[in-house]
Amino acid sequence: MDYSLLASSFWKLSLGLLLIALTILIGYLCAAFGSLRNSLNSIRDTLHSIESMVNQELSELMINVGTTAKALNQELPALLGKLRALLVSWESMSESEIRPTAHNIQEITTTVNHSTQELNKLVQKVSHFSLETVEQIAFFRNQLVGVLTNAISLWHGLKAGWGSFVSRQPIPSKSLLPEEEAPASEVPTNK
Repeated sequence: MDYSLLASSFWKLSLGLLLIALTILIGYLCAAFGSLRNSLNSIRDTLHSIESMVNQELSELMINVGTTAKALNQELPALLGKLRALLVSWESMSESEIRPTAHNIQEITTTVNHSTQELNKLVQKVSHFSLETVEQIAFFRNQLVGVLTNAISLWHGLKAGWGSFVSRQPIPSKSLLPEEEAPASEVPTNK
């Protein structure tokens, strides 16, 4: 086997694969640069259109500002005269109407605050009175319940005692009974 032929074939094959890879890399780079160039052209066109729109809008805005400034320069003295007249009338109205009204509002506010404080005191007194009333009613109710419970217990005790007393009474014999009376076995007892 000839090693030089084998080495030459390997060298040529490696060089061919390297050239193919280099060709693919150069093709990819050309495509990427072309795409980048197209993107940059698109951005340049967009910037040109934005610049033309801004220039057009700014020129219209400058024309509008110029006409507004001219109109303002013509109307400004009249507007300042009206503003001075308004300030003079405001000062005279302030002296004659606003200060007395403000004083009246201050007095009313003071009176309302005082009345509110008095009303708060009254509400506190009423709530305290109603709380005491509820407590007193609860106390008397508890006292009445205690008395009623004792009375009912006493009644039940008396009733039970009477029933026990009646049932322990000796039964009189038949000879002692009058003729109209029924025998003791027929007399009902209350228990």
